[in-house]
Amino acid sequence: MPTTASPNRPLHPRRSRVCYVFLVILTLIFIIAVGFLITWLVTKPKKLHYSLENASVQNFNLTDDNHMSATFKLTIQSHNPNHRISVYYNSVEIYVKFKDQTLAFDTMEPFHQPRMNVTQIDDTLVAQNVAVSKSSGKDLRDQHSLGKIELEVYVKAKVRFRVAVWKSSHRTAHIKCSHATVYLSQSNKSLNSSCEADI
Repeated sequence: MPTTASPNRPLHPRRSRVCYVFLVILTLIFIIAVGFLITWLVTKPKKLHYSLENASVQNFNLTDDNHMSATFKLTIQSHNPNHRISVYYNSVEIYVKFKDQTLAFDTMEPFHQPRMNVTQIDDTLVAQNVAVSKSSGKDLRDQHSLGKIELEVYVKAKVRFRVAVWKSSHRTAHIKCSHATVYLSQSNKSLNSSCEADI
């Protein structure tokens, strides 16, 4: 019996559409990557700089059972050295710590920092009857007798960067001002303590 060869089947239309969509997605990813590279080359982003310019303690009181109350007044300076990048701070949380224990906490309203700008953040944090450990209580008494306390100021913020009309996704900034010597006397104030920033 004679046999006949079956004709070659054409490429399935569904498979063609899948290949087309894949190529479109790959092209879009490539274009976006190139766009980010060009933006980075044009803006040449520089790191933001932070410092604790001023800090003071008022109404300090530490009870015999290690409960502390105090008012902390801080001035934190934020320096944006970028010519084309501005920064949106969508949420800002500020902590005053002693030996990794939080003594006071506050939140601030969102704000925008323009390009090539230095912004000062002034805040007052109140510690009201905060329980501290026995060892921390002893160290606080010892430092208080010397007229100064070594604290850590920590800032956590949600930030976005803007270049022209483009805005980045939200990032979490961790700003740490360690070993900040705060004097209890009004005539002595801590000055220009540099802070570490991780964004």
